[in-house]
Amino acid sequence: MGPAALTARAHGRDPAWVRKGSLTAVLAALILVSGAQARGLDLAQGSSLDAYRGRGSWVSIYDGRAWHDPERVIATLAAHDVGTLYLETSNDRQRADVVRRDRVARFIDAAHASGIAVVGWYLPSFAKPRLDARRAVAGARFRTAAGERFDAFALDIESTKIRSIPLRTHRAVAFAASVRHALGPRYPLGAITIDPVGALYWPGYPFAALARNISVFLPMAYFTARTSGPARVRAYSAANVNAIRTLVHDPAFPIHPIGGETRRATISELRAFLDAADATGSVGSSLWEYGQTTPAQWSLLASH
Repeated sequence: MGPAALTARAHGRDPAWVRKGSLTAVLAALILVSGAQARGLDLAQGSSLDAYRGRGSWVSIYDGRAWHDPERVIATLAAHDVGTLYLETSNDRQRADVVRRDRVARFIDAAHASGIAVVGWYLPSFAKPRLDARRAVAGARFRTAAGERFDAFALDIESTKIRSIPLRTHRAVAFAASVRHALGPRYPLGAITIDPVGALYWPGYPFAALARNISVFLPMAYFTARTSGPARVRAYSAANVNAIRTLVHDPAFPIHPIGGETRRATISELRAFLDAADATGSVGSSLWEYGQTTPAQWSLLASH
């Protein structure tokens, strides 16, 4: 997760709504490009979203220092009252359905011993649909030797490897439906998504179509790639949550925004992001990513 979302910033400029302060026009445009239907209520009623609640931190398969010592990562999260770890299990470029299985097990076992939830996530390319579905399901079904498992699983739907937007969209929706079918209607399945008011690389992103099989959306609201300053960060962050709910025609759809990147974010901007998540009734919020989070930022998470 990450690079594709960051490339969407147009020539280094903020989106028009940030420059002009007009959210209404953006929401109207988003509604026009959405041709999908709202999801049924059965997923919201059947899925426990506890793993997505509260504050969280993210670890990708490329964060070597974190993978070297899973127990230290969990100790850091516990010390700062971070309730959920989001842990990447694989992507389409890897050889294994679940990479570093022994370390994944250590993360899960240590987290659960500390009362921390773990949400696994997989990044598909949509170039090989069967491979993508198999790896996502394998991640969700992973078990440690002690019998522990992920508390939830999320699909990172952002890849642009399929250049045709209609085909990419079709495969993304089919991918989510396939994983949902395999895991059952009550599984807390998330979708890591673009930020609808900032990303330009996936027009007509299928929020409403995905919502039929997704329990919670986790938009990559990386404000450091979009704008700056607490007021603008707060407005941008809230706009993403409101835009998604407008697109899926559900003012209470569960959303967990991801803020970042932490290495470029000021404390006041991070506070504004967290405030916006709380003010919009998001089920939780998290920061991208663990390896870049500073002591001051950890302290903010612990106290906010």
